[in-house]
Amino acid sequence: MTLLWHVWASSLDRSCRWHTVYRVLGLMSLIVCGMAAVELATAQDERAIRRIVVADRRTADEILQQLRQGASFSALAGTRSVGGEYSQWGYSGIVRLREVQPALRTALLKLKEGQISDVLEIGGQFVIIKVISPKIPRHFEAAGRAEREGKLPQAIQEVQTALRLEEDNVQAYVKLGWLQQSAKKFDDAIRSFEKALQYAPQEMQLMLLIASAYTHAATEGHNAAQAEKALQMYQQVLQRGERYAPAVHFGMGKVYLVALRQPETAIEHLEKAAESTTNIAEAHRLLIQAYYDTRRYEQAWQSLRRAQDLGFDFPDLLAALQKVKQQSQR
Repeated sequence: MTLLWHVWASSLDRSCRWHTVYRVLGLMSLIVCGMAAVELATAQDERAIRRIVVADRRTADEILQQLRQGASFSALAGTRSVGGEYSQWGYSGIVRLREVQPALRTALLKLKEGQISDVLEIGGQFVIIKVISPKIPRHFEAAGRAEREGKLPQAIQEVQTALRLEEDNVQAYVKLGWLQQSAKKFDDAIRSFEKALQYAPQEMQLMLLIASAYTHAATEGHNAAQAEKALQMYQQVLQRGERYAPAVHFGMGKVYLVALRQPETAIEHLEKAAESTTNIAEAHRLLIQAYYDTRRYEQAWQSLRRAQDLGFDFPDLLAALQKVKQQSQR
């Protein structure tokens, strides 16, 4: 009798324990399902968007027409929007439907990823919205982390993935070009910058980026053909206006000095660059080097002293000039 009791009690005890386990597992399952439901509801409530904001309906209608004809949303946002997001090529972050104006909420509920709204009048301004994949900013963040960690191939891959989600993303092409240039993949960088320029042909900064990539390629490999392409691109920028003249003269001076080994020609450009960009150490360093290469030692000394007054230190050039001075005194 005692033995039967113990067997039954043991069986009952195991049964109760398993019943408790099942209750706990069921509770955990409900919690997990609840959390998943909350996450799903949150995701459904959020949209990643680009935005173009202008002051009048006529301009908005004109821009919308260009977009419907295939123009890049990010390019037009970067060049035509008057909202603060223009500096991010229209990217306005991730918004929650329950927190935006009713007119915007209604539009966003109808739009799928990649689609563009009609012109919306919100707060006295005229707005056009594009819904993009929320994965795009995540890939940018991942690219930034990889870049900081020195993992350039991974960073490049992240941006390329973002581009597969939004083909006309000018910002992504620019970022990709920078990364490729850092990785010394100059031909790839040039193609990326040129793709950005195709979408935003009026952006002279993109032309400068292409010229800069050609400059890096030319100076790294002393490639005369790429040097000539760099000079042609710089000339095109100058023809469009003087705004970027200091950067153009710096680039041309570097090409003539380092890639083409023509210091005499380089001097006329580097003098202009050093005069107008006093805070750029490289402009002063190259100018001193050009004076040194052409044996204009007095001018090299003057430029070196001016650079030192500005807080720049070029010990290698100082040593070279001191050596020349010592030799002349013998």
